[in-house]
Amino acid sequence: MNGRGMLKRGYAKNIYGPLQERTLRNALIKKLIDGYGYSDKLEIAKRLVDDFLDTVDHFSPPVDRVKPGQMVWIARSDRDKQGYGKSSADTEAKTAVLSVVTEEEMVALAKDGRVEPIKGRRMVRLINEAKQQGMVLSLADLSAIMLLAPATLSKYTRRYQKEAGKLLPTAGNVLDIGRGITHKRDVVELYAKGYNPLEISRMIDHELRNVERYIEDMERVKILASKDVQTISKLTGLSLSLVEEYLEIIRTYYPESIKLNRKEGI
Repeated sequence: MNGRGMLKRGYAKNIYGPLQERTLRNALIKKLIDGYGYSDKLEIAKRLVDDFLDTVDHFSPPVDRVKPGQMVWIARSDRDKQGYGKSSADTEAKTAVLSVVTEEEMVALAKDGRVEPIKGRRMVRLINEAKQQGMVLSLADLSAIMLLAPATLSKYTRRYQKEAGKLLPTAGNVLDIGRGITHKRDVVELYAKGYNPLEISRMIDHELRNVERYIEDMERVKILASKDVQTISKLTGLSLSLVEEYLEIIRTYYPESIKLNRKEGI
């Protein structure tokens, strides 16, 4: 490069170089250094800011992914698991793009103005869209999105599951939160009759991993069945309500295990 080229390059750097440094990343790094004592921990500050920005990007999908009538929602991952004393803040969160209003619904509304038939279909769509993107919606999520009372949504859920003959992949059904309708009793009863997990999965049209988890959790509770509910919950990491549900099943199908555990002092 000749002298003129080097001079031109230096001029450009002096004029436009500062613009390169005027970024959100650098502003956050400066904030950590000036306000939080990271002046001698520059590399740590940089890594923290990069992690923060990655998290922000994860929860903020590109605008072109969101179409008219859709929204971005943060909810619980369908891989997360309920545990003893676990709060919502401790759960794994994910984002999904959900279709709150569709073109088909707009056509239906313009045709007859009937809102009620749309509500149930919308709820089912939101639940399934979330599950397809690796997250599950609770009745609280749906209530906030649709502005309907949880009791109303619970009624819609029960009606759909009865008519369709299958469970909706809500947080309660997928993660066993609360006392929602589940297949645990069907799974355990078939297991007690000698069917293996794969056969049970096919028979009740339920995911194999959930069938195996029901059986594994039930076996863990069965070993500890003579202890109190709080102790079993702490030892297994299962919620109190879930432990009580398994104990009810165990008393019905495996009453001898409770007597045996008490006799052996387990």
